[in-house]
Amino acid sequence: MLPNLTHCHMVWHFCGALDTKKLGRVRERALRAVFSNKTATYEQLLEWAKLSSSENRRLQDILILMYKVKHNLAPKTVIDIFPISNSKYNLRNKDFSIPRVNTIKYGKHSIRYLGPYLGSKVNITLRQKTSLKAFKDAIREMNLKGLLDRSCNWEVCQS
Repeated sequence: MLPNLTHCHMVWHFCGALDTKKLGRVRERALRAVFSNKTATYEQLLEWAKLSSSENRRLQDILILMYKVKHNLAPKTVIDIFPISNSKYNLRNKDFSIPRVNTIKYGKHSIRYLGPYLGSKVNITLRQKTSLKAFKDAIREMNLKGLLDRSCNWEVCQS
């Protein structure tokens, strides 16, 4: 059932807040049906299923995608979306250049911006993992919601 609830979920990360809430309710109803429990909180159901929240899972998968792009494990069309940083300075984030944006909706709310932004916020020892499995295992243990910039007060930013 989980693959059906996470199918193309990176695309859904950038949808509106109302659509995100609808998807969350479907996931909650599915967990309630699996555990036959109508009284537990959504957080308890997630804990019983050993799952993270939908938003956290999407952020984890975006970081896994960035790892694949960095190590040429993704398709070329995906790799071409993210420009490699070509700075001559020794900066903290040398992997990808974060594009300048003019708008929130088509700038900060895009995979082209969010991927390199999240990648720059992750610990350098995590970024230097040598295998995809080690990286995935480390990422799946993390709560990444704190890495997002919550200075935007739009409802869509809070989803």
